[in-house]
Amino acid sequence: MVRLRGKRLALWEVGMAELPWLPEFERAGRNGEELATDEAAVWKRVLDLRVARWLGPERILETHAGLGIGTALFRYACPQAEVVALGDWRSGDVAGCFGLVDVDPFGQPWDVLEMVGSRLSADGVLMVSNGEALAVWRNLRRQQRYPTGNYGKRLPVWVVDEYLPKLEDVTGLEMRFFYAFPSSVRVILSNKKMPAELWEGCPHWMWWLERYAEKEQLKFWRV
Repeated sequence: MVRLRGKRLALWEVGMAELPWLPEFERAGRNGEELATDEAAVWKRVLDLRVARWLGPERILETHAGLGIGTALFRYACPQAEVVALGDWRSGDVAGCFGLVDVDPFGQPWDVLEMVGSRLSADGVLMVSNGEALAVWRNLRRQQRYPTGNYGKRLPVWVVDEYLPKLEDVTGLEMRFFYAFPSSVRVILSNKKMPAELWEGCPHWMWWLERYAEKEQLKFWRV
């Protein structure tokens, strides 16, 4: 059982209650891959399931398939879709366009975004995880593509004022939803309008980030 307390445990349990049970969920892996890791790992899968069901894409691309948990969930949500799951995006020979693209590396997403940008359909949805949040929190500048002066407790400011605008600029897509965890930021982008109920129950700020976001008056940002 995941070792969480209070609000974190409640958020984890709500997310888990929405997910189907799949054999792949039992696989052991690195931190962030297993559903038992934390609330962010669970809500990533919940939003993946909701978005895939709502969008109903014909083709789905995963650039970092990892344990195959996301692959199994996408196939469950969209059994009619072709799911292309890459073990190593650098060696993947990907042709054609995709309605849904999931970029979830351990670390920065920037190089991958350059590769998949032309593979997303005009009304498609791009989901991006970025592990630079941990480097920003610890001020590890060599692990950041774009070093910042907003580090440590100002991690939420970095998310809102620097990372999200940069991501929109690089992808040419509009940010539809995000949540931030101390070790990662997950963003869903699309030029297609998406219903607000897709994000129901998922906060923008998880764990101790909530109190720092409130201190910076970022709780009620534009999304």
